[in-house]
Amino acid sequence: MSTLTGVVRVGAVTLAAAALAVGATRVSGSVQLATPGERAGLPESSSVLVEESSLVCPGQQRLGAVGLRDVRGSVTVAAAAPAPGVVDGLASGAGTVQLLSGTRSTGLAQGATPGAPVSAAVPGADLVMARATGTLAPGLVATQVWRHTGDDDRGLAVTPCQLPSSDVWLVGGGAGPSRTERVVVTNPGANAVTVSFEVLGRSGRVAAADDRSVSIPPLSRTVVSLDAIAPSEAGPVVHVSATGGVVTAVLDEQWILGATGRGIDDSTRAAAPATDLVVPGIETGGRSLWARLANPGDTEALAQVRLLTATGAVQPDALRAVRVPAGSTVDVAVPVNAAAMGLGVRSDQPLVAAAWTELRATTGDRMGDFAWTAATPALHGVSGVLLPGLAGTSKRVLLTAGPAGAQVQVRLGSGPGASVTTVSVPADATRAVDAGSADGVWVVPQSGTVRGAVSVVGADAGVPFFGVAALSDAPVRAQSVPVRQVRN
Repeated sequence: MSTLTGVVRVGAVTLAAAALAVGATRVSGSVQLATPGERAGLPESSSVLVEESSLVCPGQQRLGAVGLRDVRGSVTVAAAAPAPGVVDGLASGAGTVQLLSGTRSTGLAQGATPGAPVSAAVPGADLVMARATGTLAPGLVATQVWRHTGDDDRGLAVTPCQLPSSDVWLVGGGAGPSRTERVVVTNPGANAVTVSFEVLGRSGRVAAADDRSVSIPPLSRTVVSLDAIAPSEAGPVVHVSATGGVVTAVLDEQWILGATGRGIDDSTRAAAPATDLVVPGIETGGRSLWARLANPGDTEALAQVRLLTATGAVQPDALRAVRVPAGSTVDVAVPVNAAAMGLGVRSDQPLVAAAWTELRATTGDRMGDFAWTAATPALHGVSGVLLPGLAGTSKRVLLTAGPAGAQVQVRLGSGPGASVTTVSVPADATRAVDAGSADGVWVVPQSGTVRGAVSVVGADAGVPFFGVAALSDAPVRAQSVPVRQVRN
């Protein structure tokens, strides 16, 4: 940025202030005036704790798609700020955490205690936002849990609420008459936003999606059937681009194979295309496991897929050289490891990646559930997942380190009874931490590079349900840019 110079006119009454924030966050600006005759340079920016933060949840994912039947689930959203001491440099003070719904921002629940989750049921098809102010804004996390039991529509989706973006990659879905996918796009802003879709598939870019765009009104969401824009695509990867604002997006998938319910899950935002990716949070233990790779470029990619296991990296021969044609997707079978793991994907061209895992009953109709886990960026600050209404399930924190290993602080639960431990994760390896009955998980990296997710496994009448929620950085700090008025 160039330096601004000039003289402030004596008697000026109009002042300028600006703040540059990360995502849906806000910080205070500041104003400095030069004295008459002073040559004013541009003041330096500084990193400050956010004073307001917002995360967006999808609401009832399986309501509101034209041409698809509605499936109402039991939906609970929970939000919380970290307990005292988790965010460095945060002084004591007042703040609130709210859950809001719909175009009128109707209040669902509110709290003012650090570390204590605020939760509410979500009955309708409106968007839901978690909003925090004051000292509760830094480190805000929120999670939505969708659950349905008793019939072919059964399943579990544990979906982290997200910061909005103008560019979202979603990996998930497949072909079949009873495999349905809905892209839920939410506009949390005050202006209408135009959203366009690009779909990559097994045979290249899907032409039917090229001219498809929708306008999303303020504080609203739109549900688009993926089959309507990419009919019968066996390996879709969706690129959502927003113009005129920012959005959040999830790909909600349900699969019924004949008379057998295979499950439901939400695919959330994957890491942007890159040549070195890590997919964390893969629960295996006898389940089916596939990796989907997408190449958005114009040159064929040659990729290597490694298993990042409890004992380090393992290179299967079949995954040593995976070709991904330009503009296309490839699904590859991954050997099942006995314990949780991550996947490392290296390529000579930027790729998008995710893994699909499944858990099914071993007897009877063999119903079950599945989960998509996308490649994620490394964690740098506070992250967390809340787990409302999931008593009686098995919960684990799955942490995958980079080539230098990592030290991670893990906090399980909320309030004074929370358990805090430091976990060492070896280089290129995955460490699983039992979360017990915790209603939330908080993770703060201490050293090294680490990615993570939280898995939930349970059963209804002998039929398993299964979900994985990725960990991502919560809004904590932003750049505050002081502005001097130098000329009227």
